[in-house]
Amino acid sequence: MAKKAVLIGVNRYRMPGADLRGCVNDVVNMTNVLTQVYGFAKSDIVTLTDFGATKKAMQAAIRALVTGGRKGDVLYLHYSGHGANVPDTNGDEADGRDEILCPTDLDWKSPPTDDWLRATFNRLKAGVSLTVVMDCCHSGTNTRALLPPDAPSIPRYLPNPWDLMAVESGRKLRGAVRVGMHTASKAARRRSDVVNVDIPEVLVTGCRDTQTSADAFIGGSFNGALTHSLVAAIKEKKGNLSYRDLHALTKTKLAKGKFDQVPQLEGRKTNLDLPFLSPIV
Repeated sequence: MAKKAVLIGVNRYRMPGADLRGCVNDVVNMTNVLTQVYGFAKSDIVTLTDFGATKKAMQAAIRALVTGGRKGDVLYLHYSGHGANVPDTNGDEADGRDEILCPTDLDWKSPPTDDWLRATFNRLKAGVSLTVVMDCCHSGTNTRALLPPDAPSIPRYLPNPWDLMAVESGRKLRGAVRVGMHTASKAARRRSDVVNVDIPEVLVTGCRDTQTSADAFIGGSFNGALTHSLVAAIKEKKGNLSYRDLHALTKTKLAKGKFDQVPQLEGRKTNLDLPFLSPIV
């Protein structure tokens, strides 16, 4: 059984006003948890940060992680950075928008889309455990403001040129933007923040569709609110908790920290009841 991870954290973007502050710390904190609590070897953890987190590097690392998994392996993918959305090009989105991750060299005309992620995750071999944590925003209802570097909290959402055009023209985008990393329906997500859905991975996202994932000053340093709370929950229980337990405790810690965002948990029921980062039996 192998334990492998890809951790991506992007603070620095090759575009004015887009930089974040806590994403690299998220990577450092998750590396410590994986090695100290869950027995991952540092040599089996690929980290991509700042200008090293290009689209090419991110996609290559994610593809290698997923397709290289063998039965009994435990895989972990973590992304901390901006999320955004762009016009859907193949007609598979009810709202007409594809959700994207934002590499440091983001090209709005050719970003890593939710369609690419879904196709990649669906290549996971039977018997492989894949956990995906997305500490970013994907909602079109988030603030469009580019905040100053010393703001106490910055939403991890990057407004794209199409959004800016809509704001400047006074015309609203049609359709309700959803989080494209999800496979569950919006109705199912409204009923619960834990959703049983037939996807090969277990997915944790930083917030509901209508919320932002905060990049904030917490505990003496900048961090992602989701990742900071996730790490705190793991350390409190010394790693001995199920996905459901981890989600519930993380949710509680976010609320205690006065963060409005509510993390989402999705996956097959049998997987959600397993211990966090355990092999699929």
